[in-house]
Amino acid sequence: MISRRHLLATTAATGTALTGLPALTPSATAEDRPAAGLRVRSTTVEYAPHPLGLDTSRPRLSWILDSDARDQLQSAYHIKVATSPDRLGDPDVWDSGKQKSRQSVLVPYDGPALRPRTRYHWSVRVWDDHGRPSPWSAPAWWETGLLGDGQWQARWITAPAALTAPPALDGASWIWFPEGDPATEAPAATRWFRASVRATGTVRRARLVVAADDGFTAYVNGTEVAAREALGVLKAWSHPATVDVTEFLQQGAATLALSATNAEKGPAGLLATLELTTDDSTTHHHTDATWRTTDAKPPAAWPDRDFDDSGWATAKELAAWGSGPWGRVFPLQSPAQLRRTFRLTKPIVRARLYSTALGLYEAHLNGVRVGRDQLAPGWTDYRKRVAYQTYDVTDALHPGANALGVTLAPAGTPGTSPGSARPSMATTPPCSPSWRSCTPTAAPSASPPTSSGARPPARCRPPMC
Repeated sequence: MISRRHLLATTAATGTALTGLPALTPSATAEDRPAAGLRVRSTTVEYAPHPLGLDTSRPRLSWILDSDARDQLQSAYHIKVATSPDRLGDPDVWDSGKQKSRQSVLVPYDGPALRPRTRYHWSVRVWDDHGRPSPWSAPAWWETGLLGDGQWQARWITAPAALTAPPALDGASWIWFPEGDPATEAPAATRWFRASVRATGTVRRARLVVAADDGFTAYVNGTEVAAREALGVLKAWSHPATVDVTEFLQQGAATLALSATNAEKGPAGLLATLELTTDDSTTHHHTDATWRTTDAKPPAAWPDRDFDDSGWATAKELAAWGSGPWGRVFPLQSPAQLRRTFRLTKPIVRARLYSTALGLYEAHLNGVRVGRDQLAPGWTDYRKRVAYQTYDVTDALHPGANALGVTLAPAGTPGTSPGSARPSMATTPPCSPSWRSCTPTAAPSASPPTSSGARPPARCRPPMC
């Protein structure tokens, strides 16, 4: 299925007009001699010059007229549709015949039922008010999509929850500098916080979840790992950020440092959890009264592990997670990378990728991004309708081993809480052990790395089907 947004972005680069074709006019009678000036300048199908993956049974054809003379009007049209451009002279799909009509926009196809995954070529000519025909337009094409659920052989797959589920915030508390009642009102200002943690074994995975009313900058052992601008109107604290910080931690002591900014007078708070996974266990280190804080701007080295914060105040616990003015906030799930390899032993004539997701996805084939869509499959209410995309990937494949990778991330689903619905991907061939799912390392949820292998995956498991 092609969305209107995708159609408007489609260009003639998806295919080239064919030249050197046989003449489409069968005779040279007086009626058939072209009029000087009246001609079809360009054609579209469902608003696109060469749409790929149309999922409508009666696509609408349009054309733009041009003339060297003024005040020229169309009085009739004639459309031919065939399975190849050299058959347009005697079309094997549909011949509308001469139709008396001034309509040149969104003329419905009215031939036999279209076959799925088929390319159709078409041409049109028109007559002016004096009964003189134009030349036939240059042959154009459209290609049908799957045209119905029966053509889908794919199944939904997703990464296991152990890979993508965000760290639990149970046990964390909202904290702030001790100044009155910050959960009710605090000045518009920045406060600084530090805490020490210790990893008792080799760190296999580390994820930091942070929310601040209103903005923050987070550091691990002096290195900035995440930041959010303090804009109160956005209420960004309701969607905590999740950051993979594995590469910044190792066995032994470590320091977490955060600056939090209250953008406007009102409630202020900081909530954070560091999840550490070692060979032996998984531990959580939450914001609580053990954190140190100051309201005086510290020196530049304040995020470093060796900085002396003994003169700082003890942070004030305002409310446990799920209570206070902030209520229950949920971090988004981490993005996942799904990947499978396959071999091709025969020459490749044509290849199409039909794909969609319950969430947002970006596909790569043999390390090259597929298509130019952003935030595919596009905004939708996933409970009612899911659009899919069709991509021509013929040139991206080669004989022998090939690899298909997809980065899959959650999206804001209408009617659900962020992170409450796990993103899924429709795949074909159906789900099999050849598919693997991974989580990227050191990648914020908002901007995961590509599937081309820019960073090695942290952990990989078979996907859930």
